[in-house]
Amino acid sequence: MSNRGCPQLATEIQLEILEFLAEDARHEVAERQYDDAWRCYARLLLPAILVNREWALRGTDLLWREPFTPALAKIRSDRRQIYADKVQSIGLYLYRADHTGCPAAFANLKFPKLKRLEINSCPPWLMLDLRPYLSVSVTSFMMVECRHLPRSVLDLIAFCCPKLRDVHVDYDRDDQRDEHFLKFLQKCRQVRELTLGSENDLSLPVDVLENLVAGKQLQVLDAPRKFVSHHSIATVLQQNPRIRPFRNIRNLFLSIESKALAPLLSAAELLKELQLTLTDSDHDVFGPIGCLPCLETVDLCFSAPKRLAIQELQAISGLSRLKDLSIYRPTRGPYQEEGTLLVAEAWTDDVFRSWICSYPELRKLQFGVSPLASHWISETRLIAESCPKLTELIMDGIHDIGAWKVSSQPLFPQLRALELGQIKPWPFSMRYAEFKC
Repeated sequence: MSNRGCPQLATEIQLEILEFLAEDARHEVAERQYDDAWRCYARLLLPAILVNREWALRGTDLLWREPFTPALAKIRSDRRQIYADKVQSIGLYLYRADHTGCPAAFANLKFPKLKRLEINSCPPWLMLDLRPYLSVSVTSFMMVECRHLPRSVLDLIAFCCPKLRDVHVDYDRDDQRDEHFLKFLQKCRQVRELTLGSENDLSLPVDVLENLVAGKQLQVLDAPRKFVSHHSIATVLQQNPRIRPFRNIRNLFLSIESKALAPLLSAAELLKELQLTLTDSDHDVFGPIGCLPCLETVDLCFSAPKRLAIQELQAISGLSRLKDLSIYRPTRGPYQEEGTLLVAEAWTDDVFRSWICSYPELRKLQFGVSPLASHWISETRLIAESCPKLTELIMDGIHDIGAWKVSSQPLFPQLRALELGQIKPWPFSMRYAEFKC
């Protein structure tokens, strides 16, 4: 590790080489388990660390930027702070036996460069102190399966980490009436990505919903099991008419009442990805969605029976940027009765073609809609003609694929996944039939 005889590269070039090696190492270990991945990552960076002292300093900075947590706990206590000063991301996976001793080992440390903190499955017997990890530098925080911790810990996080941008926390039934969660939302105004996890379907109270829709920085809300009723959003807008709901939202995942969709998305002009579970089919949802020109992904799960008219789908035909369109019903389990009925009503080849040709950039189409007649006849072929870039097609119902062999060219030149409900039985042998997909 001597500098004697070694050419001196500019600092920028050294950093670029080390970053390249680190990125290459990350790809190499991407499929490995967490602890094995870090050991392999260390071995791949070791040649660069051994070049000289200057490279060793910068190489170890990269290595310990996101360490295997128990490895940091095993370092001698008098040298542990040296490496803690380099840490930018740390995870306490407390369901693992080799992680449960880490909080005690880190009790007297400081992590001045820490940007990301993840805490998973804290056992009830463990007295977890978050103060060593919380600082102004933390921008990403995740805490799941830690229900025994007092919710007042959210006050500490909001006070110590005013620059939070990415937050993932559990939101359970007790949180619906908990003032600490509401204060957390009010203080963390800079949050851009918010994930609310839960094992149960819960409705969002009016005060919580008001803070979410009014967030000027919020770009991602991932809460697929959180329900928004029309009464809730109407109350929010009535109490504060100047609110523009989700004005900067890009990705939205919610469970929602159909009547609530129009007011909820009235100002979401920048929305790119929309994933909704609709609890009823009483009101039109395609009209409000069709007014959002930036949409690239639309995922609609209808929990109630619905007859889907082609005129409803034509309301979203102006979404020319659409790459992923999914319209389906909930998946039923092996021991459950037949799921929600979602059927096509009064469709003809011409009107279907006029609709599907609006999406030349479509990559994925999941169409869990059954025809009102006995089977689809030519719709699959029309999809192939209108969406040449399609890589995944999932369709319910019974399909008549007898016309497929007429084509001289592959129907789906880029298709990677095809899932059809059923194939219409043919009155003749299919043994020598040739099909091109």
